[in-house]
Amino acid sequence: LKIFKAMKTKFIFSLICLFFSANLIIKGQSPKRDIYTALEFSLGIPVQFARSAPLSLGDGKKGFVMLFSEERNLDPYEGSFFFPKNRPKLAVFDLEGRELWRRELAGALPGIWFIPVLPFDMDKDGVDEIYYVNNINTDRPFAYEGYMLERADVLSGEVTGRWPWKAPTHNQANSYKWRFFLIGGYVNDEPVLVTTQGTYRDMKLQAWNADMSSRWEIYYPDDFNGPRGSHTTPIIDIDHDGKEEFMYGERCISFDTGKELFVLDGNTWNDHSDVVLPIYQKKKREWSFFTCREKGDDGRLPRAVMFNQRGEQVWAIKEMKGHFHYGWVGNLGSNGERIAMAGRYNRVSGGDPERWVYDADSGIEITVPFPLGDKSDRSSLLDMDGDGIHELLIGQTLYNNAGDILFDFGESMSVLSQYKILDLPGEQLMCYYPNGIVKIWADRNGSETTEMKKRFSDPIYVNNVRHSSTGYNRNYPILNY
Repeated sequence: LKIFKAMKTKFIFSLICLFFSANLIIKGQSPKRDIYTALEFSLGIPVQFARSAPLSLGDGKKGFVMLFSEERNLDPYEGSFFFPKNRPKLAVFDLEGRELWRRELAGALPGIWFIPVLPFDMDKDGVDEIYYVNNINTDRPFAYEGYMLERADVLSGEVTGRWPWKAPTHNQANSYKWRFFLIGGYVNDEPVLVTTQGTYRDMKLQAWNADMSSRWEIYYPDDFNGPRGSHTTPIIDIDHDGKEEFMYGERCISFDTGKELFVLDGNTWNDHSDVVLPIYQKKKREWSFFTCREKGDDGRLPRAVMFNQRGEQVWAIKEMKGHFHYGWVGNLGSNGERIAMAGRYNRVSGGDPERWVYDADSGIEITVPFPLGDKSDRSSLLDMDGDGIHELLIGQTLYNNAGDILFDFGESMSVLSQYKILDLPGEQLMCYYPNGIVKIWADRNGSETTEMKKRFSDPIYVNNVRHSSTGYNRNYPILNY
């Protein structure tokens, strides 16, 4: 009888524990985490600026291309530019952290806008080539005739191709003209490389076939009507026909023809957007687009807007002025509902950015239990345990959607990428430290759902991780559920 009573008590206690555990999960509380360093290697020098992209080494082997420098990121804006003492390095590492080769780019300036890097298998042999912008004039960093699109062998670093880089229009500020992108997409499984110059005013775009013959060119002059570029170049397939498109600012452009499928706000927005983020609506089989806008403070158009794929406004923030520099959309509701955040520089006090949070579908303003960012707004999203609900990285601290601190990655940490990097459950965080150490963090307790496995292998997800150049990693690339 005593044994029976003890078993009954234990059974009831187990049911109570199970109920509370389920209730916590339903409300978005994360299960126990075991975040650890899955890979660590050294760049061999102190580092203040670094970018990374995954690549294929052939025979199923994978690795990373790294662009890094002892200098901090060099921005072409006159108020941020400085004269660097060191030139950037380009190197390739395998998944064991072994360095295959490195080169110093003696004429290049260390900055994400001066030297984009893109691994891309243009010849379809299963081995990536590395495309990047270089200046072969080592004495004159602004001598435009020395700027080249170069191609390097991924295994040796040998330069295997070199083409003159299209010069931007010169009658504009240095902050505008020294901003380049490389974008890789597919048209019926055939690779197309897009090179671009310009973000804020004049914009030039060129497309290249696999044999590096010209496919198309576009020029948007300074007085052209409609939106300018953004800091990200997300890749989509708007009508699921195998012919991909990319967003250049608020313009949806075909990799195949260079023609615009649509323009958000119908060419009434004539300036630069800091954030342009596609979100896939699985039930509708349609895309939405969240954009946060920087310039054009005339008070006529909203600063943060959710659009449908026809370019029509679904909802918009009420605030009509200010530099809306920050924004994301994530599965951060108590049951994974999508939430959108828009933030602008604080014009009054100069303190932390002002932020607004919305239900992403309805546009209804809401409150949330988790923090939204710090003063520098080092914030990004990832799904480390693979359950479909995002975590939020604020500075070096990882939070769940209930506002609980999950992990601290170290005060001096800087983010490289936060996607599906290794063949482990969930997404991983790749970061670097000032001493040149690179770490990839993962969750031992991660366990991917079937839905998440499909998502991580989806071509659109993979292409956005690999083929949108090692430029700005501010935004989560694609929510392709």
